[in-house]
Amino acid sequence: MNAREFFGMVIDANVNEEITAYAVKALEDMDARNEKARSRNAEKAAEKEAAKAPIREAIFACITKEPKTATTLIEEAGVEIKPQSIPSLLKPLVESGEIEKVDVKVTGKGTQRGYVLA
Repeated sequence: MNAREFFGMVIDANVNEEITAYAVKALEDMDARNEKARSRNAEKAAEKEAAKAPIREAIFACITKEPKTATTLIEEAGVEIKPQSIPSLLKPLVESGEIEKVDVKVTGKGTQRGYVLA
């Protein structure tokens, strides 16, 4: 049982007016804190997205019909990021269908993930 369920049960039980009023006030305060946290998190997410947008555009500009690995894309785009961050940067583009993931055989390294235009 969490706090919201507890206060809801107290309100439903309607033991006395003072306890019910306290539970109602506690739920209102909880809702206000949650809304404030949601808006703060939304602002932070928007800032992060704004910082990622130029990098994502630079990498997207390097993608062609020929499959390229994350390392190749970073080198061609001239950005200073780690190859591990490429999947998260390109995820919105993959989900929208603008680019596709493919397996690429790299000599000496085996099979790696590559990206091509859809």
